[in-house]
Amino acid sequence: MKKIFFTTFLAFLFMLIFANKALVSADNYPFSAGLSVSGKMGINAAKVPDGIQNNPSLLKGVDFGVLGYLPMSEDSRTGLFVELGYTNTPFALKNYATNITGHINQKLLTISPYLLMSGFTIGLDFGFALSKTVDPEVLIFTPMDNDINVNIRVGGMIPLHTSSIGTLNFIANATYSLTGLQYLQTAYTYQPSTLSIGLNYLFNLEGF
Repeated sequence: MKKIFFTTFLAFLFMLIFANKALVSADNYPFSAGLSVSGKMGINAAKVPDGIQNNPSLLKGVDFGVLGYLPMSEDSRTGLFVELGYTNTPFALKNYATNITGHINQKLLTISPYLLMSGFTIGLDFGFALSKTVDPEVLIFTPMDNDINVNIRVGGMIPLHTSSIGTLNFIANATYSLTGLQYLQTAYTYQPSTLSIGLNYLFNLEGF
């Protein structure tokens, strides 16, 4: 399930970016600030105890962000993003004994520095726990809250419409937890991995 999850995402991302090669090889974005919104799905990428199965959890909440972009080249889309976001980390576990699938979602305040390189992005998410939901609450192996979560993120960004005001972009990202979430009273650790698809808008600040 996990291999299918990420293989599908990477194939989708490469197809979109190479299909829009003329767009991503155009002049760089100007110095910009903007907003982002995206839907998300996730899965636990770590081993689970016997009798438990990892399942994907779909669209448990919407991510929002404010971001800034600093261009690092005049003739290619290369630069540095810094994004402050409200993000979700959803995944699901099925308990074979009870036939119950529990959905877990940790909500985070994230600070994300990442590089843009010809349409591809790579960087880190530093997340600070805001809240956590477990549905239904009878799910065993409830994770503890981490004060700080660190994820590696890879993705892509494709311009859809550009004007003198700014640029509307399609965005897609995958994340993998480096810190994980410890199971309550067990030696196991969750490693949530997510996929998100959405839009951002970058406002041109060079004219101000």
